[in-house]
Amino acid sequence: MKNWILILLFCWAPLAIAQPKLKDFTAYYLFNVGYTYHNINYLEGGLNTYLVQRNNNILDLGATVNLAYTDDHLVAIPEAQVGYLFNKENTVIDPYSRNFKSAFWVARTSISPWHITPEVGITVISLIDITAGYGFEFREHDYVDLDGFKAGVSLRLPFLLFWHD
Repeated sequence: MKNWILILLFCWAPLAIAQPKLKDFTAYYLFNVGYTYHNINYLEGGLNTYLVQRNNNILDLGATVNLAYTDDHLVAIPEAQVGYLFNKENTVIDPYSRNFKSAFWVARTSISPWHITPEVGITVISLIDITAGYGFEFREHDYVDLDGFKAGVSLRLPFLLFWHD
């Protein structure tokens, strides 16, 4: 449990800083809410950080929790995510200004205390994320099976929509 607290602090610590301009990255912070199917239906929610590189590709760091109700139990699966979003056609660093007609290909890995899941997909206008992958369970969960196909759709809303200068 202590390791998960450290991972969540690592992912959420940048939120205390207001949109810093890093040397090689521009950071954007996002709310994440969506639907995930991984042998049962989950409601997914969390926070992500997009680190936009000078070549207009994006590093994605996230912390999410998947919630499901099964066999009279509420199941919460915390996940840490690391991903890479890329688009060869993209020419502007700010993904929320002039790039609303662009889509990014996604390669992401999600890890929890019970499984690791490599995923691929597409992000439309940097807001709607559609992914699919395969989960490899390395420790058995008490209530759900996390081995097998995973698919999800999520909405990623940037903090800039709600808080800006």
